Amino acid sequence: MIATAVAMLALLVAQTQNQRADMDRTGRATRARAELSGRLEEAVAERATAAAGDAGLDEHVREQRRLLASADSALAQLRESSDRRIDRLIIEETVCAILLLVALGMGVTLALRPTHARLEETTAALAEHESQTRAVLDVMDEGMILVTPDGTVLSTNPSARRILRLEKVEPGVKASSLVPHIIGEDGTRISPEDLPTMRTLRSGMPVAGSVFGVIDGNGDVRWLLANTHPLCRSGSETPYACLSVFRDITEERQLEEERLAQAQAQELQNQELLEQAEALERGQALFRSLVDTAGSAIVGVRRDGSVFEWNREAETLFGVPRAEAIGRDYVGTFATPDYRSQIATGIDSVLDGQMLRNLVWPVNGARGERRTVIWNITPLRKSEGGPVHGLIAAGVDITEREASDERFRILFERSSDAHLLLDDTGVIDCNDATLRMLRCVRKSEVLGRSSAQLSPHRQPDGRLSLVVAAQMLQRARDHGFYRFEWTHQRSDGSVFPVEATLTPVRLNGREVILAVWHDIAERKKVEDALRAAKDAAESANRTKSEFMTRMNHELRTPLTAIIGFSRVLLQGKEGPLTPNAQLYAERIRANGMHLLSLINQILDVAKVEAGRMELETETVAVDTLVRDTLAMLESTAQSKGIALRGQVPDSLATIVTDAGKLRQILINLIGNAIKFTNEGEVSVVVEMDPATSEPVSISVRDTGIGIPPDRQQKVFEPFEQGDSSTRREYGGTGLGLSIVKAFAELIGAAIEVESELGRGTTFTVWLPSSTATVQAEKTVAPAHVG
Repeated sequence: MIATAVAMLALLVAQTQNQRADMDRTGRATRARAELSGRLEEAVAERATAAAGDAGLDEHVREQRRLLASADSALAQLRESSDRRIDRLIIEETVCAILLLVALGMGVTLALRPTHARLEETTAALAEHESQTRAVLDVMDEGMILVTPDGTVLSTNPSARRILRLEKVEPGVKASSLVPHIIGEDGTRISPEDLPTMRTLRSGMPVAGSVFGVIDGNGDVRWLLANTHPLCRSGSETPYACLSVFRDITEERQLEEERLAQAQAQELQNQELLEQAEALERGQALFRSLVDTAGSAIVGVRRDGSVFEWNREAETLFGVPRAEAIGRDYVGTFATPDYRSQIATGIDSVLDGQMLRNLVWPVNGARGERRTVIWNITPLRKSEGGPVHGLIAAGVDITEREASDERFRILFERSSDAHLLLDDTGVIDCNDATLRMLRCVRKSEVLGRSSAQLSPHRQPDGRLSLVVAAQMLQRARDHGFYRFEWTHQRSDGSVFPVEATLTPVRLNGREVILAVWHDIAERKKVEDALRAAKDAAESANRTKSEFMTRMNHELRTPLTAIIGFSRVLLQGKEGPLTPNAQLYAERIRANGMHLLSLINQILDVAKVEAGRMELETETVAVDTLVRDTLAMLESTAQSKGIALRGQVPDSLATIVTDAGKLRQILINLIGNAIKFTNEGEVSVVVEMDPATSEPVSISVRDTGIGIPPDRQQKVFEPFEQGDSSTRREYGGTGLGLSIVKAFAELIGAAIEVESELGRGTTFTVWLPSSTATVQAEKTVAPAHVG
């Protein structure tokens, strides 16, 4: 049918081409007829314009008209023929189109017949496969959920509803409403957007093995293990849905946790067993180490009497190596003959289950000497209450201790000092010296009595002996040693002083006090004699000082009169003096002034020693005081031909001190410097603190004879000078510097000296700070001059 339609279509195409040719001819004929008609019209026009008409021309016009009529007739036939052909062509084309359509329809029908069959078969197979898939999804234990990108649930299976504990899932429900409370594997809360389904929809990547927990209304947690897969259409990378398959692993997780706990418990048990094994090894090593390093001789004996343990101390004690001792019979080999039966009986009693303590059994030492050993023996059992299979004996060599105890006993008994041992009950032992001191005959008169009971009711200072004795014992216990003076009472009622020493010691496992009394009666007599002599000397010194103080008025009054009258004579108020009388009056005045200065110095020393030196503190301008003192002594320096200079800073701050004492210090220091300087200069330098402008020190420097190094500190003692030659050459009493030192100490200052023989001396007075406390009492404590 299709071939026929194709043939007819080819014929129709050929006829169409013929018809197109006919139409071309018809067109050409039509154009020719039009050309001819035009020419005829031109001819008619020409004929009309001709004057008369020409027969030839008419004939020609008629001929043209005939040709035009023929052409019209031929053209009409041609058109008629062309119209018929066109109509037939249209009919044929219509028939061909209909036939072609019918053929195409029949071809399509024939072509689609196997496709429909296959489609029906495929649809049937697909329906069957979908039925099988749905059946599998319905019966499988894992849950299945299909979710769109906006979180809408498309499909679920019964297992998903069972696992999520949902009765049904409404169409269009959101996945976030199915599992609102979710926790991660670590127990922390996570949002529904972090579920593996939503992560797959966002990323387009599948997720495998994701674990999360779902919390229900009762607070129970169901742990789920989910796998997801994105669903994409052909050529699209964005998933249009996500398939999530999950299963409940709560029981598996619990079983895993239990298995892990069991594994941990097993690991702990294994670790404990390992530690026990290591502890056993360490215990064995420790036992071996303890046995080898023990300070006691360790001997192990089996029931048959053979040795199985022998440590280093046993080797040292017996002089037998371990290798030679192991396996030998202990009693027959190592026990001394005179104690062999006793030792054998003791070993048998231990093997019967008894324990022996503090047994003294001697042994023969390494060099054959007899050693005293104290033994403690313990039976050995494999388990508590089990049979005895051997014994362990630990022995301590007490030979040296016995000798030491004997030596202590000799010292204790033969010492000239009293030795007593006291506990809470009183005296538990004492030596013979104790009995002699207390004038007792027997120890029973002393034993059981306390220290207070061996003392008078009160000590010489009035304290109760009972109370003070307890205090002394407690101090000895607190400090480990205490020494003090004490008075004890003899049996006849007389008392005697002792120097008591209390020392806590341990005796047989308990603490006691070892008291040692040293008789100090003779020492007390000597001390009393020395104290009486010292008191007498101090009394005599005070008497001397008081005498000198009282002689102040009696000595100064006549000297003042002598000096005053000598001045009157020198002034010539009673008339002019002869040259000799003038010389005598000047000598009287000079010696009187010298004697007055000496008396003033002696009285100052006496006042200081008697503690009657008074301080009169005031605000002192040191710069003014120094300048006034220099002006006072300037004439003395000029008379010797030496320069007297002063270096005093400007804007010097004032201090609070005794101006008279400070001035006397400077007069004595500058006067000494002038006296012992034959040439050169004497300078006075004041140093100040730049921060406060306070004077710090005053230095008096000279270029005089200097002081030997061994005499530089002695010059501050009364009646002392550099050496004997200076006294003879320069004179003086040696009291000036002692007064300087005493006055400096009284005002809180310090005095230092630096000197070099032949090059000069520097005395420095270090002034007290203004913040220091100044003595303000009118009567000060006695001070030692020098």
